[in-house]
Amino acid sequence: MSERSARISRLLTSLASRTSYIQSKLGILVPSQIRSLRLKSNMPRQSDLAREAKMQQSRISAFETPGAANVTLETLSRLAAAFRVGLVVAFVPFSEMLNWETVFDQGTFNVTRLEDDVDFLQPTARAAQVRRRGRRQKRFKSRLVQMPIQGRIGLQLQATQERTQMRLNFETPIQVSALNRIKLSSAAGAVRNLPESKVAAGAGVRHGV
Repeated sequence: MSERSARISRLLTSLASRTSYIQSKLGILVPSQIRSLRLKSNMPRQSDLAREAKMQQSRISAFETPGAANVTLETLSRLAAAFRVGLVVAFVPFSEMLNWETVFDQGTFNVTRLEDDVDFLQPTARAAQVRRRGRRQKRFKSRLVQMPIQGRIGLQLQATQERTQMRLNFETPIQVSALNRIKLSSAAGAVRNLPESKVAAGAGVRHGV
């Protein structure tokens, strides 16, 4: 039996093994997050964070050392408040916990502070935007359901063309001679086979001149 198979067998059968496994992950990831948030805050020294959280500097040092301290929910809440961020404690599958450890990067980890959290400070504007988007999608889907299949395809193509035209956003008219070959892809809005020698583009140029 491989080492991994043996470990999984213990996790499946032993409460103590599962408890130890979970604690080992938290004992690495929580200290890493605390250290990362401190270094990216206006409290770069442990003594600064200790002063803000009303703790001893030695406790902050222990919290940032993997496996050195058993951090309680009360302590995590106080640290989150000192960092001006929220805190989420969630029960997840073992696979998600393992993935969390795999992808976590202390160098890039950061959390939006309260004063910069627009979604929290201005929830009304955010909710209104979500509602408007939902109503537009609902109306569009309703129109599709009521149409025959040919009409649905046409409506979807029209919407695609409108979005494509908005992205193109041509503001300057172009002069094109009769020899020019212009092909516009309605799906992607790409312009192909446009000979540069046959096109004169500039402000104020009118078609057919």
